[in-house]
Amino acid sequence: MIGALLLGFTLFAISLYIHLWMLRGAKALSPPGKDPRHLCLLAGASIVLLSHLMIAAIFAGGMYLASVWGLGGLEKDVIDSWMDYYYFALITISTVGLGDILPAGHMRAISGIAALTGFILISCTAQYVYKTMSQQED
Repeated sequence: MIGALLLGFTLFAISLYIHLWMLRGAKALSPPGKDPRHLCLLAGASIVLLSHLMIAAIFAGGMYLASVWGLGGLEKDVIDSWMDYYYFALITISTVGLGDILPAGHMRAISGIAALTGFILISCTAQYVYKTMSQQED
């Protein structure tokens, strides 16, 4: 369990750093409080989307490592590709949690950390989007 928590925290720290770094780049392209140009707004939003997709890939890699290290796994009839891990990480980080793939063993702790990480990062993104779009309404 300690190994899963350490892995989950490491994935959280890496994800937070990358997301904040990319969010800083999005703010440089389309700063909140200024009237953004349409292409700048699209570029900023694209960077934020790319950040969330990269974080899903980071957690998918961590979940794969956890299964290789015997810390748990994913329950589905067949987990046979990288895309299964990526899909599970993406729906967990987005907090959708469809339930068609379930974590087992200590993978549950890593999945919980992934969901909390997603919630935190989505909140950061929502603040950026709100501040940027509220300028559009003025």
